[in-house]
Amino acid sequence: MFNRLLTLLMSCFLIYGCSSTSRVKARYTADDKTVFDLIERLKKNPNDADAAKLLPEAYKQAAQVRKALNANSYDNMNPGDRWMEISKQLLVAEQMYTDIKAAPAASKAVPNPWDPTLKIQNAKLNAAGEYYDQGLEYLNYNNRPYAQKAYDMFAKANAAYPNYMDVKNKMAQATDLATVKVLVMPVNYYSFGWNYWGFQNDYLQYKIVRDLNNSSYRDVRFYTNADINLQHLQADRVVELNFTELNVGQVYTDDYTINRSKKIKAGETKSIPAQPIYETVNATLYVKRSIMQSRASLECRIFDRATNNNILYDRFPDNYTWKQESARFTGDRRPLESSDLMLINNSGNVRLPTRNEIAQRLVDNCYSLLLSRIRNGVNF
Repeated sequence: MFNRLLTLLMSCFLIYGCSSTSRVKARYTADDKTVFDLIERLKKNPNDADAAKLLPEAYKQAAQVRKALNANSYDNMNPGDRWMEISKQLLVAEQMYTDIKAAPAASKAVPNPWDPTLKIQNAKLNAAGEYYDQGLEYLNYNNRPYAQKAYDMFAKANAAYPNYMDVKNKMAQATDLATVKVLVMPVNYYSFGWNYWGFQNDYLQYKIVRDLNNSSYRDVRFYTNADINLQHLQADRVVELNFTELNVGQVYTDDYTINRSKKIKAGETKSIPAQPIYETVNATLYVKRSIMQSRASLECRIFDRATNNNILYDRFPDNYTWKQESARFTGDRRPLESSDLMLINNSGNVRLPTRNEIAQRLVDNCYSLLLSRIRNGVNF
């Protein structure tokens, strides 16, 4: 187990390291490549006099380009993004600094390479500031579409410079403003309370809130009425659930008979050659059948609270037929089929389901249809 974990961690490290190195290499200029080639030559052969002679000037020229980077270097890019690009360009200078320090011959040729760490941090700080200001500008519109944009800007600021100012509070503020708050009302269980059907509480209301909150909705959150009241929230959308029909039927029984007949070998004639002698045996199967038919229909209305316009209005029905059969027989057992024997053996196992069991099955089946419809076709 430990070896597998160690292998996984090493793989992640290598993948991340290779990815990071690739991003730095993507920003190499021709001058940068020259510097890294000279450093590599000195790593392989510290006595390479030509590489030691060429490196200082090549490094000075490459480093000067990165030292000169400022706010105007990428003024064609969006605020924040330009400083992030500068920070990424400076990673090339940082790699030069690290590689020179790691190679004694290169370090001797360039004893004081430039360490861009502070400039990288300042670039990220400037990026965070510009992202943050853009987020504040979006937030001031005080509406959901711009709140979503504000959150994205604040998230970029936090990624560029973690915990910049009060960025996490601003992210929470933007999230709250961007979130569509959906109130799920208690379920109406067909002219009766949920306790009439044997439920300990209105589990369906809590179930839909939980299931939809676990779905991949961006900027949508579902609440019970208790949640809304407790948190003093204003709902944007409302979900109403109403069982227009929830009928657990009566058990009906009927009886029918099945006659079985079979030819059985009873012996042989004394002739030569002997011939089989058959006799016909009979049995009568008396079957008792119990049937209960139940049905339900869940009506769902989802509407915008401000306009009262429907987002969804539909019904989700289910039908369930419970059936059980048992039997006894008279006559000879031998003509009975395996299915007959199962009915005979079933005589002592007949158990009528409770009203709660049937109701819960109907409710759950209707709910599954509704949940699928919401997840696949409702835009909150």
